[in-house]
Amino acid sequence: MTKQPEKYDDPIYVADPEKEKQAKRLHFMVSIIRLLGIAILMLGIAIALGRLTNIPAAVGYVLIILGLAQTWVMPFVMVRTFVKQQVAEEAEKDAADEKIL
Repeated sequence: MTKQPEKYDDPIYVADPEKEKQAKRLHFMVSIIRLLGIAILMLGIAIALGRLTNIPAAVGYVLIILGLAQTWVMPFVMVRTFVKQQVAEEAEKDAADEKIL
């Protein structure tokens, strides 16, 4: 005897297609930023270790720092900006709805 799952009174969540597109674009951009950051990081390591001639090691160290920042910091900044924008749009929409009522 299997028990039937309970039916909920809550409506099923239906995502906004425009917000889905924006989220997919953000995910793609974050992925590209991280991949480019890793490429810059690897180039910086190669320069710092002296694998590439005629380029000072200090340039390599700077590239390592930039690559790490691009890989770890930039995605957080991008996502935080996206979330703040979404919250502001929702607040604006709610304020407009309250004015109508």
